[in-house]
Amino acid sequence: MNLRIIAGKFKGKKLLTTKDIRPATSLVRDSIFNISQNFIENANFLDVFSGSGALGLEALSRGARKATFIDNNFKSCQIIKKNIKALLVEDQTKIVQKDAMQAVKALEGPYDIITVDPPFIIYKQKPSYISSLLSLLKTQNLLTSDSLIFLEEPTYSKRDPVIENLDLLNKRKYGSCFLLEYACKS
Repeated sequence: MNLRIIAGKFKGKKLLTTKDIRPATSLVRDSIFNISQNFIENANFLDVFSGSGALGLEALSRGARKATFIDNNFKSCQIIKKNIKALLVEDQTKIVQKDAMQAVKALEGPYDIITVDPPFIIYKQKPSYISSLLSLLKTQNLLTSDSLIFLEEPTYSKRDPVIENLDLLNKRKYGSCFLLEYACKS
């Protein structure tokens, strides 16, 4: 798979990935960063279920100050480390190799922009996991009143999009997935 940074100071740089990782498509990544373009400069970015780290690295390329990557998979974390090293952004990054729920409980925020791009199998095996994770972001004080959260989920998901303390701002369809945009309730 050919995975590259779409825009910013690292535009066109190739990222490592494996066939086991389902990275967000360039269309979804581009959409996330077009929506958040007015908030990305100096943002503290959280990439949950990072895979290759493409979303967090794209954020750094577009002006984010820091990016934190969460992934439970050792192989994914090794790929993220290599991608970070190739872009020379070690001082702007942190990798947390834990289950997303455990990692979120241990983080210190707040984060300005959060992406949650889980393996789609989670929606079949643990349908309530993602809703619980999104709620936890708020209860762990990882959000500000201006934070944006982007969730990618398969179109077959039966998960209730309503999350306590979060407003669903938009739901967009891209091929076989939805991109949901949340913000803190005011």
